[in-house]
Amino acid sequence: MRGSLAIAIAGASCSGKTTLADFLADVFSAPVLRVDNYYRPLDDLTYEQRCGRNFDHPDAIDHARLVSDLQALLSGVTVEAPRYNFCEHTLFAETMRIEPASVVLVEGLFALCYPEIVARCAIRIFVDAPAEICLERRMNRDIRERGRDAVEVNERFRDHVWPMYLKHIEPTRAVATHESDGCAAVGLALEAIMPWLPASLQSSM
Repeated sequence: MRGSLAIAIAGASCSGKTTLADFLADVFSAPVLRVDNYYRPLDDLTYEQRCGRNFDHPDAIDHARLVSDLQALLSGVTVEAPRYNFCEHTLFAETMRIEPASVVLVEGLFALCYPEIVARCAIRIFVDAPAEICLERRMNRDIRERGRDAVEVNERFRDHVWPMYLKHIEPTRAVATHESDGCAAVGLALEAIMPWLPASLQSSM
């Protein structure tokens, strides 16, 4: 499906990116490339060593593979995307087949950090939320889903997550075409991007 529309969704950890991406995926029947799945494998390190790595720096992502997969989807080619194991800080052996579609979403912290992604995404949404909200959401998610404890979540947020957000993620707001309130209804973001959508997409909704 050549000529697909790519939409990038970036912002702080737990700002509401995934919620918005899932909503738009349902609206457009669109596949989602999750940037988190492109973390570099750390199989040469022990688990303890992996835990000490900075996962909030753009270099932690295999962005060449991410760009390649996005370009393939935009060209109408099916991809086998990686799947990241957050509990072990490595990749699952199994990949995830993603089929091309008229809209392709790219969602994650670093979705607007790489010029090659920015250049391919006509619509670029920066999701904003206060630090305290992001920390509260991350605490709930990481304890429930990723086997972390409260001390570890607090320390990582203080030492890595928010400093790296301010240094690497927040500046990507400048290349966004739209901003979205991560505490507001996701439908508002859809309303904002509607005028940017091709007429064929608007008429099919």
